[in-house]
Amino acid sequence: MKLATRSPAPRLTVATWWLAAAWTLASTADSFLLFVLLWIAEPQGWSGTQTAVLVIAMRLPTLAGGILGGRAVDRFGPVPMMLLDGMVRTALMGGLIIAGIGGTFDLRIVLALGAAAGVTAPLSYAAARTLVPRLAPPESLAKANALLSVGDQLPMLLGAILTGPALALLGTGTAFVLPLLMMLGVTALAIRLRNAPQYEQTPAPQGVRSRGTRRSTRVIGLIALSVAYYFTYGPYETVLPYYVREQLTSGLGGYTLLWALFGTAALLTLPTAAALSRHRPGLVNAAGAIVWGVVMLPLAFTDHLVVAAIGFAAAGAIWGPYSAVETTALHRWTDPADHGRIFGTQRALLALAAPLGAAVGAVAADHFPPAPILAASAIGCTLAGLGACAIPDLRRR
Repeated sequence: MKLATRSPAPRLTVATWWLAAAWTLASTADSFLLFVLLWIAEPQGWSGTQTAVLVIAMRLPTLAGGILGGRAVDRFGPVPMMLLDGMVRTALMGGLIIAGIGGTFDLRIVLALGAAAGVTAPLSYAAARTLVPRLAPPESLAKANALLSVGDQLPMLLGAILTGPALALLGTGTAFVLPLLMMLGVTALAIRLRNAPQYEQTPAPQGVRSRGTRRSTRVIGLIALSVAYYFTYGPYETVLPYYVREQLTSGLGGYTLLWALFGTAALLTLPTAAALSRHRPGLVNAAGAIVWGVVMLPLAFTDHLVVAAIGFAAAGAIWGPYSAVETTALHRWTDPADHGRIFGTQRALLALAAPLGAAVGAVAADHFPPAPILAASAIGCTLAGLGACAIPDLRRR
């Protein structure tokens, strides 16, 4: 009697790797921009409220860009929209370089250029997610999404590693040559993807598309969990510089270390996403949010860099597979014809949630020390996970 064995999934296509590289560059450019602006905010003389306004100005246009851009991906195709994002943001990074000549920025110019970048940034995200099932073998979808999620995790690491050296070696204004080169890379890769062979997508049967109450509840619930997760994470972005300077009595090196550990740990656990995607993705991600908050809460009560570093490494490990698990679930729960709209809207909401949380953190930092802000964020994340567990449809496969 022969035991049934699962045949190995087909290898990912070369085009899938090019797509992952394009998304990683686009995401890293976005993260680097935010890291640099948050770090230079205080030296530039911007108050916490002004920093909050900057973050909102950079991310609020993402709401419109994601919703409308996602529909544009469905209508005009993912590759042309990724190409458009690459060209536009290349020009905008050039504008920041010019604006920063001399080392001092006019906040109004930064607001305008940052807002313009926020309009097109969701295009690459929606385009990449829409292209994945077209470029990867169907049996390797979870693996392909895990690879694509490198572009969600690696920018955290690269942004942390590059921020300090870029500012030290290139200066405040010239540092933005790095995201300019990244977006040039996105443009080149998008051109390369234009003629890549694609797998035919099978539309969902009309009965499945029309019945969909439970399916819609699951999709909305999963995205809502991520919105809450990102919002409660947001204050860590703006409060962490204060936390490092005031509570940990460290500097740029300590700040870089924490984000580098977070990003490295996330990359190390990313390969588990394919296995986790085969289970109950809603429950998997809800549990991740619960544990993430529990792990981050002790950081509010320590002034030791080593303890904070351990906490950030653990949090990064928990965060690693989250995005890939969610993406695979959304691919399977929604019709391929709607992927641009679904992922564009998702990106718009997530790109807005974290900066809104960051803005709340920046305003709170003008009135409270870092510890209670970080504690409230950690508790909020755990509560979001518990709330998601209460949705019956998210507990199903």
